[in-house]
Amino acid sequence: MNVDFIFDFASPNAYLCHKAIIRLEKTHKIKFNYIPCLLGGIFKLTNNQPPMLAFEEIPAKMKYEFETAFNRFLKQHEIEHFCMNEHFPVNTLLIQRGAIVAQKNNFFDSYVGIVMSGMWEESLKLDSEDALHQLLAKHNCHADLVIAQIAQPEIKAELINNTNQAVENGVFGIPSFFIKNELYFGKESLREIKDML
Repeated sequence: MNVDFIFDFASPNAYLCHKAIIRLEKTHKIKFNYIPCLLGGIFKLTNNQPPMLAFEEIPAKMKYEFETAFNRFLKQHEIEHFCMNEHFPVNTLLIQRGAIVAQKNNFFDSYVGIVMSGMWEESLKLDSEDALHQLLAKHNCHADLVIAQIAQPEIKAELINNTNQAVENGVFGIPSFFIKNELYFGKESLREIKDML
């Protein structure tokens, strides 16, 4: 089964899903197709807002979302190295473009793993070319190539098009998944996807 994964490194829930997906792909006949989009763009186009703003006046909801449910997911999927990025929210425009460059040059798996870890395990502020280059160079992951291509018009256009298309298909936040054009939203939907198998 193939599943489209609408993602942005900006979302801690996207990180959690990524870690769970690695295990799912190893244990089930399933392939996730990562589609880089801009979460900020999705919020703007759908008049949505981040949960921390949406639920800021509902303390019990905030506690459940960011403590109870979050920690439950970490335990369920044996995710051990997560830490909240101290620079949150981080502008992910460059690293999202970099993801498209990595896809086009066939090193996406390495790139996504390195950047996810940098964001949500090392708490790096990956909002500049220098910071991204330094991280990729440290891991021998085509740093010069990524920086050379992230400003190309076709890379910029693809990220915008991905974001617009996701919204047209009904996406209002991240993480979102599609199976045969049917939308599944939120990290908990991975359980539903797994049950379908």
